[in-house]
Amino acid sequence: MAQALITADPLKRRLQPMALRLRLRDTLLLASRTLWIGPLLMALVLVVGRLLPIPNLLLWSLIPLALWLLFFIGYLLLRRYPLMRVAQRIDGALGLQARLATAIELAALSDHGPLDTLQLADAQSIANGITPRQIPFQIARRPLLWALAPVALCIALLLVPNPQDAVLREQAQVRAAIEQTIAQIDKLQEQVQQDQKLTPEQREALERQLAELEQRLRDNPGDQEQALADLSTAETQLQNQLDPNADARRAALDQMARNLQTMTGQQSGRPSLDQAAQDLANLAQQLNSMTPEQRQQLADQLRQQAQQVQQTDPQLAQNLNNAANALQQGDLSQASQSLNQASQNVQQAQQQQAGQQAAQQSISQIQQGRQNVNQAGQQAQQGQQGQQGQQGQQGQQGQQGQQGQQGQQGQDGQQGQRGQ
Repeated sequence: MAQALITADPLKRRLQPMALRLRLRDTLLLASRTLWIGPLLMALVLVVGRLLPIPNLLLWSLIPLALWLLFFIGYLLLRRYPLMRVAQRIDGALGLQARLATAIELAALSDHGPLDTLQLADAQSIANGITPRQIPFQIARRPLLWALAPVALCIALLLVPNPQDAVLREQAQVRAAIEQTIAQIDKLQEQVQQDQKLTPEQREALERQLAELEQRLRDNPGDQEQALADLSTAETQLQNQLDPNADARRAALDQMARNLQTMTGQQSGRPSLDQAAQDLANLAQQLNSMTPEQRQQLADQLRQQAQQVQQTDPQLAQNLNNAANALQQGDLSQASQSLNQASQNVQQAQQQQAGQQAAQQSISQIQQGRQNVNQAGQQAQQGQQGQQGQQGQQGQQGQQGQQGQQGQQGQDGQQGQRGQ
């Protein structure tokens, strides 16, 4: 006949602290068996750090240990044991002959007999008498001894000077020089954007080249050779855009601007190409009001100007000659058109000069950046050589001191023998 409802809740409450004890026991056992993994991985990272320059090597080497520790913290906190498994393990650890596990199994049945009640009462009595301390911790001693070797290796690798430290210092100095160069390129880009003398095409092309160089430098972690190569490549590209006759062309145009200023009777300030272009346009509008003598004089002067710019700007010289010929022939319309075309040539020449100046300024900044990067690498190498030399001197002084002590001891011993 069915008995009163039997519950295992009191037993379950007594077994919960035991479950925590078992999780802690299993965690310590597994940790002792795998402790060697963290130091071994740490040693591998430190060895790699002696072959390759790795910034923040110590932090990177601690990552395996941190991951190992996080794994076991999660293992302890997140792992859950079923109540039946806890009872079975306690039965086995304390030699209870499955009394706790049997009681939990009986409590799960729908019908209970008189013996079931006694069984549950017995299990509850046993549970009340046991404590978590009765479940001993287990530690695998042999794997712990295995962990000593990688730990000793890690200590040695941390204490012995790393040759890659000098490489990292050099990279840091080179990177600082690169950052300085990037700042100069940023300022140069702002100047290019604000330069109204450049055409949109010139501005876009120069901005694109500077942006590409800046991106390559930003991607550089501190490699001096790569930085110098990128700077040299950009400098070569800009050098190829320079006109080798730019200086001669500028001198000829400046001379023409002064002559036009004299021809038009303007003596205010230094002549510019803007003013020269305006003077040619004004002459085109004044042709109808000139006398034949003035036109002839203007034709002679235009031919002289054409001869001066013939080698540096043939198109401008051609338009000036066409204007002079048209004036001599009395074709004022053609002369005016040729002068206007010459004015446009001067404006184009001014834009080209602005592009040349912007390119030269960019080249100057790039050369300065290359010099800074080169000096940074040389300073780092000199510092490394100085440290090596200092260590060598200290070692030599130590050997000399030891030899001196030995020599003094030998002399003292010899004098003692003579005294006897």
